[in-house]
Order: sequence, then structure tokens, then C-alpha cells
Amino acid sequence: MINESSREASDRLVVRGLELRCVIGVEDWERSMPQRVLADIELTGDFSVAAESDVLEDAVDYREVCALATEVAGDGEYRLLETLADRVAREVLGMNGCVVEVTVSVFKPLASAVIGGAEARVAVRRLARTSGLTTRRKDRP
Repeated sequence: MINESSREASDRLVVRGLELRCVIGVEDWERSMPQRVLADIELTGDFSVAAESDVLEDAVDYREVCALATEVAGDGEYRLLETLADRVAREVLGMNGCVVEVTVSVFKPLASAVIGGAEARVAVRRLARTSGLTTRRKDRP
């Protein structure tokens, strides 16, 4: 359950440079095979229970965050980076009740070759609601 003190929390878990593979793109040639996408995932919440207990089960396990993002990417086909980032953010947000905000930034290295070496990155930010979150993880409250 999210309480008011959780909403004001500024504890963060940051995963940088997570390599995902998925079918993504608007052009036919892009959709012919899975591509490499790099993701940064930032979770914000109140992690004080984990800090006090020093018990992994009280924490947001970054290994689970990475595994879930990898699963979401690999299970779908996406046309837009925005869609991939949104799906990852929504799933990760539902992992643990202490997380109140998730920001996911994604970058497709293959696209930089097409746009003259520039890096085009999409970032989405999603906030938890007090109820109605869905999650793929059935073993989490």
C-alpha cells in the first residue's frame, strides 16, 4: 500500500545501460529481426523498510527489474520506442508497492546510424496510483 510518506520519498534505484532485444521499428527492414535497444530504468519510492531490515525481500530487487524489462521487450513487437518504454515502465511500476514513480529511457543504436550518428532517446515517466496497478508478477503483493 502507498501512504503519503511514500509519495514524498526520494529514494532511487537506477539501472543504466540494460541491453534489451526486441522487434522494433516502423520500416519493414527494421522489423525483420530483433534489434538491440539500451534502456535506463529509474525507480523512485520509499526504500526505508529495506534499508532498516537489510533483507532482500523488503527491497526492490534490481535483478527482477532487469528480468521483467527483458521479458516485456522480448515478448512484444513494437513500432515506436515510446510504446516499448511505456510498457516497461508500467510493468516495473507494478512490481513493488513501495515504488511510486518509474522513468524508462530507451535508445536504439541501429537508429543512430540512420540519423548521422546522433542519439535519439525516448523517456517516459509513470506514476503509481493508489489502486488498480496490474503486474505480470503474480508472486508480488
